[in-house]
Amino acid sequence: MTNREIITLMHKLSHGRIGPRGNWVRVFNDSEKLDERKFSKLLNEAIQSDIVLIYQSSINVTEVKASEAFEIVAQFVKHGVVKIADVRFTSQIEIDPLGVGAAYRTNK
Repeated sequence: MTNREIITLMHKLSHGRIGPRGNWVRVFNDSEKLDERKFSKLLNEAIQSDIVLIYQSSINVTEVKASEAFEIVAQFVKHGVVKIADVRFTSQIEIDPLGVGAAYRTNK
């Protein structure tokens, strides 16, 4: 999937912020950086896909293996809210630079 396709899908299928629909949890460590263990737990519980779409802005967007998502999100979250989704948009995660993350399943 091209960056343009990911951007279009994120704008079309990821309306606004997750807000109170999500189960917000702390995903940063005491050093105020993304904690790999906490992030991986959230990702594995929310998204059952080997490939994820990651979007922070039209510049910071990519499609990667779920196992590679931590490194990308750790860099993108420095610039703002990061949205992660499976390729079918049945599950989404939002990581906020304030140190929290939430998952939202669209197929409940």
